[in-house]
Amino acid sequence: MTAPEFPAIPPRQRQGRIPPSLEPAFAAYVIQNYRRFLLAINFIAMAAYDAYALADALLIPDMARESLFLRSGLSLIGLLNIFLVFRFSRSVLLMDLLMPIHDIISTIAWFELLKRSASPDVPFFLYASVVFIVLGNLGVRYSFRGIALISGLISAIILYNVWTIHDGQARPVLTFTLVYLPVLAFSLFISWTNISGVRRAFLADLEGRQQRTELAALNLRLQEMATTDALTGVGNRRALDRQLGESWGGMRTNGRPFALLLADIDYFKPYNDHYGHQKGDQCLQQVATSLAGTLRDGQSSVFRYGGEEFVVLLQAGHADDLRCVAERLRERVVQLGIEHLHRPDELRYLTISLGAAMADETGLHEPHDLLARCDQRLYQAKQEGRNRVQLGGCATI
Repeated sequence: MTAPEFPAIPPRQRQGRIPPSLEPAFAAYVIQNYRRFLLAINFIAMAAYDAYALADALLIPDMARESLFLRSGLSLIGLLNIFLVFRFSRSVLLMDLLMPIHDIISTIAWFELLKRSASPDVPFFLYASVVFIVLGNLGVRYSFRGIALISGLISAIILYNVWTIHDGQARPVLTFTLVYLPVLAFSLFISWTNISGVRRAFLADLEGRQQRTELAALNLRLQEMATTDALTGVGNRRALDRQLGESWGGMRTNGRPFALLLADIDYFKPYNDHYGHQKGDQCLQQVATSLAGTLRDGQSSVFRYGGEEFVVLLQAGHADDLRCVAERLRERVVQLGIEHLHRPDELRYLTISLGAAMADETGLHEPHDLLARCDQRLYQAKQEGRNRVQLGGCATI
């Protein structure tokens, strides 16, 4: 089992920069964690925009009716856009910049009202336009470049209309600009801080998931090492004890039958003595691979019981099935063709003997009883000449 891989996060990126390889993951993160915020900020900005109809009624009363109709129409269009974007679009950039884009349209519409009004309060009311840049900058969480571009566009619209309303008079335009620019700079700084915070949170979340994944993979590896025989790669005694206990409990609880085979390499000591320990280890590995490769995955398991002995635990409903499996295991080891010229019988190749038993046989009360019976039958198979299977009353070769 392999753990999912994550792109490495360079130290510089950990400070808030998103590398191109992580952009899709970052976009998905923003949608998952900030979609509701971006949706809410659109409604909040719309409510604030509509509330300014009261200020229009007080300060430019000659445009109050037009203001009400204009704001109502723009709000309906805005609601439709919000529905379409947040219901059907998967673009985080569009979600992030929808409210600032609405802000551009609202700024243009509001200044058109001011330019048509004859109210003496228009020069004073101009300063309320800073709300457009503040709302636009404080509502984004994804793209600073996008909001910086829109902020520049809104600022150009505001300053141009201020200059137009004041007929190009330097003093009032300069006064407004000196008030406006700090607000612009402050709101952009807050916007950059918010977006950087989201990026750092994403990178921290990604790094945390990397660490958890690596830890899970390490724990899995340690668990595998604790239950795997280092030489042969099959299960060890600890794994056998656990799985045998589980199978025994399942049989007692649910009636699921299973069987056990105990296999031993015939005359392994003289093989090891004459061919050497390295060849002996290779022999054990080949036999373990042969046993495991002969069995069907999910229905059987192989364990190294100790020395040259192996245990096979498999799902088998009848003794005939067990006998067929045992014979197939024996034959596959013979087919390996491992030379063994130092055994005392007439054979000149490596073989195994097997003792097998069904777990539901009479007289078996605990898992160790099953192992003991397989051991007895293995001993009988060896006594009767080796290279055979002992199951019940007679051995087969």
